[in-house]
Amino acid sequence: MAYKKKEDDPPTTDESKTSDKDVDGDNSLVNILIDFIKDELLKSNIRYEIVKPILIYILYYLIPFIILLMFLNFITTIIAVYIVFKYLL
Repeated sequence: MAYKKKEDDPPTTDESKTSDKDVDGDNSLVNILIDFIKDELLKSNIRYEIVKPILIYILYYLIPFIILLMFLNFITTIIAVYIVFKYLL
């Protein structure tokens, strides 16, 4: 008695693959992409591509903002001292 395949049976491994060339082609494409990403990461200089833009951001935007806040705090303290000496003493 030979086994007859039913329509409800799941496909075997040979039937689920379209061909071995397609599977190898997919693997080679993935390998090419992985190699390209590795090469780009190894060629990049992290200091100049990541750290330098952050330092420029801090230098040109964050430091002047902090200096402005310090100046405003100083001015409001002077005004508060003036108000205390003028009206309470």
